[in-house]
Amino acid sequence: MNSKRYLGLDLSGAKNAKTTIAVLEYYPKERKVFVLDIHAGIGADETSSSDEALIQTITDHADEHPDLKMGINVPLTLPPCIHCTRKSCPLPESCTVPDVRWMRTCRSKHKISSKKSTSKRIARMKEYFTPYTQRPVELWLKNEVLPQLPPKIRFEIDETLGGNKAPLTGRMHFLKFHLEKYEKHEVLPKLTIALLMPFLKLSNRTLSQYRQLDDGIHARETILSRMSETMDIFIYDRDVKKITQNLNAFDAFISAYTVLLYDRNECVAPPRSFPLASGWVRYPKSPMLDPDFDPSVHDDEDDT
Repeated sequence: MNSKRYLGLDLSGAKNAKTTIAVLEYYPKERKVFVLDIHAGIGADETSSSDEALIQTITDHADEHPDLKMGINVPLTLPPCIHCTRKSCPLPESCTVPDVRWMRTCRSKHKISSKKSTSKRIARMKEYFTPYTQRPVELWLKNEVLPQLPPKIRFEIDETLGGNKAPLTGRMHFLKFHLEKYEKHEVLPKLTIALLMPFLKLSNRTLSQYRQLDDGIHARETILSRMSETMDIFIYDRDVKKITQNLNAFDAFISAYTVLLYDRNECVAPPRSFPLASGWVRYPKSPMLDPDFDPSVHDDEDDT
């Protein structure tokens, strides 16, 4: 087989029709990428539930490429406490479960000094971690990765079972049983875009605007144009319109491309001590992760 196939899944709630899949075809010898299709608005119809429609769409592509890899923008694992089977709980400060123990060590390493905070109470609250809503990877991204990004483009890391993420995590937990034979990787599209910034020569302005629904269309066009030019990606005009005008389609496309980068060994590997079974997010290698990176060189980049 001369080509490889990658699917990006932007998962929305089962009761709406916003779930989107992006399909990439990659030719390793030529290192060329083609956007094969964008399946937007996957939802229920007269004969199928939204879950059935989604599973069928994925299966149709897997019939042609059974070794396809999927990038998914919601958690693929649950927080440690949710699947814990111990009869008694010693609370996180004394827990010996490896995942929780790693989280405790990570918290201690990055403990905020109350002397540097205007409020000791707030500083103390920030030291807590909740292994019934958080996973180790969320602490890793929050403490080790995001601080290396320029302040203007940093963002909050959502907890696995926090806010709107909880029902999507639950839905993905259900879907995993029906997609077991496919290789799946968790992706954070916002992080991928931020780390590609030096390669694409994007401005802080573009990074701050591209997630806006309507006003972000021009920013998404800029990102897509730079990716097409720099990374040898061919996109039909019809799909350019879908990806730039629909944020769900944009995230699906970035999810698929991130897994392609992983397959080319261009993503960051987890640290040796990390409890990998607890879940990991694939994100690209980037100059931004170099301690000597100077973010100021991108402050005045012109995207016009």
